[in-house]
Amino acid sequence: VPGVIYVAIAGASLLLIRSDRDHGLAALLWIIALVVAADTGGYLVGRTVGGPKLAPRISPNKTWSGLGGAVLGAALAGLCTAFILNHTNVWMLTLISAGIGLLEQGGDLVESAFKRHFGVKDTSQIIPGHGGVLDRVDGLLAVAVAVLVINLWAGGSVLAW
Repeated sequence: VPGVIYVAIAGASLLLIRSDRDHGLAALLWIIALVVAADTGGYLVGRTVGGPKLAPRISPNKTWSGLGGAVLGAALAGLCTAFILNHTNVWMLTLISAGIGLLEQGGDLVESAFKRHFGVKDTSQIIPGHGGVLDRVDGLLAVAVAVLVINLWAGGSVLAW
């Protein structure tokens, strides 16, 4: 039940973000690019550099260097998005993206903690050995909720700032 609620809230967040006539599609594409860049940057830097473990009890392969790579990847996605959209405040979107990259990694850790708590290796058998379907979108779920909260707090899309 908690997993269903978590996925439903994130799905609703994505729908609400997309429903913005002026910035919805761009925001959705930015979110996806940011999540992919953070996951990829985290994996590549973590595997290449290694180092101390970030949360060994929750996710034994995650490293602090990987977290840095994820933040850098997210920042680069924000920077590219700002240039593509001719955003007036490039550094603001880059910094926001970096911060959201931290949240993306947090979403990954939360999903791993849920799996550990419930004694489940995979959240499904669709992708055996890869943690299941939620492992592919755990960061996206967290980012969707975070971006919606930021948009509501700011009174409009982060891409309009």
